[in-house]
Amino acid sequence: MEACKGIKNAALTALVIIGGSSAVLLAARAQVREGREKKTGMTSTIAFVSTRHDPPTGDNPLIASQIYLMDADGTNVRRLTRNSHTDNFPALSPDGRRIVFDSNRLRTGGEPQNTAHLFLMNADGTGQTPLVRGNSGTWSPDGKRIAFHASASGSGRLVSGLPGAAAADSDIFVLSVDDFLKKRARPKNITNNSAAVDDDPDWSPVGGRLLFTSHAATDDHNNAVTTEIYVIDPDGKGKPVRLTDNAEEERAPSWSADGRRIVYCCRKGDPEREGGLRSFEICVMNADGTGQARLTNNKIGDLTPTWSPDGTKIMFHRRVGGRGQFQLFVINADGTDERQLTGPPGLSGFPNWGEVRNTGR
Repeated sequence: MEACKGIKNAALTALVIIGGSSAVLLAARAQVREGREKKTGMTSTIAFVSTRHDPPTGDNPLIASQIYLMDADGTNVRRLTRNSHTDNFPALSPDGRRIVFDSNRLRTGGEPQNTAHLFLMNADGTGQTPLVRGNSGTWSPDGKRIAFHASASGSGRLVSGLPGAAAADSDIFVLSVDDFLKKRARPKNITNNSAAVDDDPDWSPVGGRLLFTSHAATDDHNNAVTTEIYVIDPDGKGKPVRLTDNAEEERAPSWSADGRRIVYCCRKGDPEREGGLRSFEICVMNADGTGQARLTNNKIGDLTPTWSPDGTKIMFHRRVGGRGQFQLFVINADGTDERQLTGPPGLSGFPNWGEVRNTGR
């Protein structure tokens, strides 16, 4: 929070020096920098994946999942990718113009089905461009860089067959998008931790910090009880700061738009069946790790949470019906008023709630 404190202190100094009218203007600018002022010309929009136009019939329900957008109320659904491969984990850029996502369309025949590269496209689905091998891209506040997780060696074994699975030597990387597109500049490894599997990054819209999860490379990757949530400087300066400290698995941390709150998956739920693993629930905490609280309570995994741009709601996916048949749910930020937003045919999951520029429709 030091960056936020610096902005507030600067604003207070200006109030004393330049007086009333100028101080009002400066305060307004500070609010813009802190992401609390509503953007003009933008529409609250959810990027997600779905198989609604081609529901699979095999054992893997995510085969041929594609990227979609819809309005915050679930209407105006539009499909962005159209191929026979698997596209996952879309993330809208802060200016609402571009989307980074995972795709297995470049994997070779001998590689696992969930082997993925990052791709870039415009918010209308045009200009689909491959970037580098990796998963779970997240944008810097200025939209110039992308953080993601990837194998440090480039050839690490994936720890599971799940979408977005990390490699056994996974670290967090940062890529300058323009430098890569113009000069093929390589991404920077900012965690460099051979003893751990680092994954699930999320870039704060305020203060320029990165959340990620990390667990011991020797842990059971199907129930990694050493998995905790950390925060790190995106330039790799200093050591990561640990936010959670327990003997249960945390996943998919996500910042609120004002940088004050974090939502994440916590393995606190009752097992779905006797002898099974505890189910993931939705939890929240303050940016410094205090105030940890559980919002959902059931025997079915609640996964990949994301905040609404105004910070009042949280969206996630949950299995409904058969194996892997995920649908999107939304709750208030305090866990009340749960409702299902999507339904069959096919599944819908991996939401990212952001904004896109109005197109005049």
